[in-house]
Amino acid sequence: MAMAKKVTFKTLNEDALIFKVFKSSDSGNATWEQLKNNLLADKNVYWDVRKDNYINAYFEGANLMCLHYCSRNKEMQAKIHEKYLGESDKHYTDLIKWLDGKNVSDELDKIKSNIKRVYSQKNGDDKEKWSESFIKSQYILKNHSCCIDSEFGYKDTDLNLNIRIDVVKCIDGEIKFVEIKRLGDNRMLKETDESPEVVKQIKDYSKFIKDNKNAILEYYQKLWAIKNDLGILPDGMSKPIKIDVVPELYIFNQWVKEHPKRDNRKERIEKILNREKISFTINSEF
Repeated sequence: MAMAKKVTFKTLNEDALIFKVFKSSDSGNATWEQLKNNLLADKNVYWDVRKDNYINAYFEGANLMCLHYCSRNKEMQAKIHEKYLGESDKHYTDLIKWLDGKNVSDELDKIKSNIKRVYSQKNGDDKEKWSESFIKSQYILKNHSCCIDSEFGYKDTDLNLNIRIDVVKCIDGEIKFVEIKRLGDNRMLKETDESPEVVKQIKDYSKFIKDNKNAILEYYQKLWAIKNDLGILPDGMSKPIKIDVVPELYIFNQWVKEHPKRDNRKERIEKILNREKISFTINSEF
């Protein structure tokens, strides 16, 4: 009899070449070294290590670059969407090669401005139109000291799994999962008091965490060690030793103007989430 397929995170390899090259200060590519050092010094950029052995650098919720090591060419490659370069919005290109011969610091400033213009702040300063990605990025930056990961994902069609949790925190050695939603999100409420989509989402996440907490803990212990070795782990973060199996729903109240219909919506959401025993908080600030 065939053994049942299990959830695994064993593809993450702490000995992968990308991590050794990232840590090295003598890669032989001056442009890459300048790019890396500039982004490491930027407090508005946060880094995530992925289970398939690549590294993402994020700015205001946008994937500023997806970094991997090309074994064939023996070089780092950093994929970026061309729309962030002010060019075509249909393709990706290698940021390292694109920066070659240019002033890295000046070009990165332009890229960040482009990200704000076409992605994170395309609606200007209107808080009510902030995207979920921008809200998530601000949440991570405000809670940087305890955020170990973002966009935790696990997809397996054989197991009928499609998990994607916004933020993972590590507080006093305990891994905690956080899903972020806007108060005005359509998934937060139906016309009736029937349970909305977000309730099923949180309950599915909770079941996944409970069913796989040992594998998840082992994964985050390995990820913690990698980020610590690379110098991209928040200062003072303790090594994970346990998992909180109850995910938190963080609801951002983006509304500036008060209105009875908005107040009623908020009250109905709170009532339903309490009825469904969902752990949640509602905040208008980070």
